[in-house]
Amino acid sequence: MDPAVRAAVKEHADAMGLDVSSYVTSAVLRQMADDALVARRFAAADAAVSATEALPAPEATGPEFDESELAAARAGIAEALAAEGRNAA
Repeated sequence: MDPAVRAAVKEHADAMGLDVSSYVTSAVLRQMADDALVARRFAAADAAVSATEALPAPEATGPEFDESELAAARAGIAEALAAEGRNAA
């Protein structure tokens, strides 16, 4: 562990009245619980993605996108990402 990080962990553990081992164990257990919650929340979506990826690729049935259609799609994606960024702030 980086010495500066080690010192910060010790400082925080001391402030909480815990030894470093207890402090780190608590943090690890909390992170593991958070990870498990995220995995449960996204399990159905992950399964759907896996099932979709397992399907054979469809054969092209229509014309390719032209440059104006690609530009419009890129602009829509950029706007959606910008709106998401504004909503997250």
